[in-house]
Amino acid sequence: MKRRLLNLISVFVVSCYIAGCAVKTPDSIKNDPFVSGTSSVTVESTEATITTEARGHFEFKPVVISSIFRDIMGEDMYQAYCNYIKAVQNGEDSFEVKDEHTYDWMIGQFPCQLQPLYYIYTESSYGGAFKDGRAKFQYKISKEELAAKEAEFEKLVTDILNENLRDDYSDFEKALALYLYISNNYTYDYESFEKMKDDTSMVFSAYKFLTRKTGICSECSTAYSYFLLQAGVDATVAGGNNYSGEGHEWSYLTINGKNYHVDPTYVMGRPNCLSYFMMTDEQRELEDGFKKEKTSIACHYKEDHNGSKYDANDDFFAPLWGGTLTSWDHKKKLIYYTDMDGNNKTFDYSKVG
Repeated sequence: MKRRLLNLISVFVVSCYIAGCAVKTPDSIKNDPFVSGTSSVTVESTEATITTEARGHFEFKPVVISSIFRDIMGEDMYQAYCNYIKAVQNGEDSFEVKDEHTYDWMIGQFPCQLQPLYYIYTESSYGGAFKDGRAKFQYKISKEELAAKEAEFEKLVTDILNENLRDDYSDFEKALALYLYISNNYTYDYESFEKMKDDTSMVFSAYKFLTRKTGICSECSTAYSYFLLQAGVDATVAGGNNYSGEGHEWSYLTINGKNYHVDPTYVMGRPNCLSYFMMTDEQRELEDGFKKEKTSIACHYKEDHNGSKYDANDDFFAPLWGGTLTSWDHKKKLIYYTDMDGNNKTFDYSKVG
């Protein structure tokens, strides 16, 4: 398949993925105040929400990538991506790349997952873009406008990280804090979900999700994974179709050498819900019918790298599934939550940091 199509549909994913990615909540919840963004629920997680000293000090990283995505796409594409980032930062119109194949794949896959702003405001005509070791691209807005938007975007991302994370958070705590942040502050975009059934030209992106605080599964999962990468946590996007053919996307994390499924979309409008956090392959299938061997990890166009190559089998976090977080204590490494029967529970996560 010619890669010139990928820039349009990478975040959109394969059409069958998007077709059924509506958030998993009953119709009766759509008018709930939580979904409309008026929830007053707060997470009394740590002193980070109380003292300025406890805030994080994260800086924006122009180049981020997950280990799995890099493994699948290869070093030539990664280097081309780094060159592309530098070119945009310097206001150039072309960058060095090995060959046309590398260029087509890189420009069709990397920006949408790893640089939300550039995905929206730069583009390529593909045909004839590569010549003599360099590839051209275009700016959709002036370079001055892009520079201004870039400053705004970097501030948006780092503000969110610094307001929700501490410098001494472990990778697990970063994943938890950002998962709760999305569940409490973002809503599912039902309007766009309905419109896209008739308008296949609609473009979805993590940039829209982050700036509007609403979106569908492909946008939410990409944004969550992007947050984690910016915070130094290894994360990418996964997707597949369940038993009924519904398509969906979520995040795939690697923490302490172990892989986990995390689905931030299904908790938008369900503040502090832990049901879709740090799931195993088995739990991912049990909850929604997404089978491991039918799941694509990181890249939906690399059939030789589907879910069967990767294992998410650590069930350490199983007690949390079905629960709702009450609070968590960073110093004591304890999560306080209520289970599905309404019982108060305590979970010790010191084993993972």
